[in-house]
Amino acid sequence: MLTGADKNFIVQSVENGYRVVDLAKMFNVTPRRIQQIIKESSEEGQDRKKSTEITSDVAHEIEELWSAYKIGSRTIYYLLKSKGRNVSYYQVYNFMKEKKMVKQKQSRANKSMYDAQNRPLSNILMDYHQTRLDYPYAIVCVDQATKKVLSITESRKITKDVMESTINNLSFFHDKTDIKIDKLILRSGILTILYGATDLKYSIRKKGIENVESDKNGGKVHLALSKFWQSYDKFRWTFDNSSDFVYWYNNRPVMKSDNRVTTPNQIMEQYLVNQQS
Repeated sequence: MLTGADKNFIVQSVENGYRVVDLAKMFNVTPRRIQQIIKESSEEGQDRKKSTEITSDVAHEIEELWSAYKIGSRTIYYLLKSKGRNVSYYQVYNFMKEKKMVKQKQSRANKSMYDAQNRPLSNILMDYHQTRLDYPYAIVCVDQATKKVLSITESRKITKDVMESTINNLSFFHDKTDIKIDKLILRSGILTILYGATDLKYSIRKKGIENVESDKNGGKVHLALSKFWQSYDKFRWTFDNSSDFVYWYNNRPVMKSDNRVTTPNQIMEQYLVNQQS
């Protein structure tokens, strides 16, 4: 069952050019259901517009009160009601929000995305997963900030060569740009054992990654990638290979904290452009 947040996400994605058929596949519903959600949203928007409209006189009073006293929407609402104005708090708040009179609190998610300690390529998570016992292991490197999958390898066994192959794909940032990966965090277990018992540390250093840590809390890395692994189990086997799945995953629409729809790939590409300009 789709939640209200899912429906808002779908509407935003369609408005930003994403195909109905792709969204239907993502949420495991029919394209007809996606179109129905878009229609319902359009009808609700029309009703909402009617309910939020205020007269020009009331709008002028709000602007004068805010300009003179810089007071909040609730105080202005009570002042208007005391003067006998037929207006709701919802109408006052939305008018002031539209006119940038309401201070918007910065969400924690938005703050962390742009925090210097959590910028793209500051932390790369390396994890592994097996859908079922008769399925191969998937070993991935994922950028923690953007959630973009940077590398994936599928293998029946997790070996030093498999780890090295997965890490080799990170060399793009070292060979093609001046940007360095700050830290590689390994899920504790077989990955940390192989790292400590082989010469992997030297191979990783050649890729420009000098800081490697283990997941001291045991399941922290795997928990951070739980949504990715859910998508992997659900959708990986609808693609011919892991590369096609990763391309789809990195270009799927995601909602940022400022209610803007983008993709993990777009976030990373914009960061690389900004760093090189």
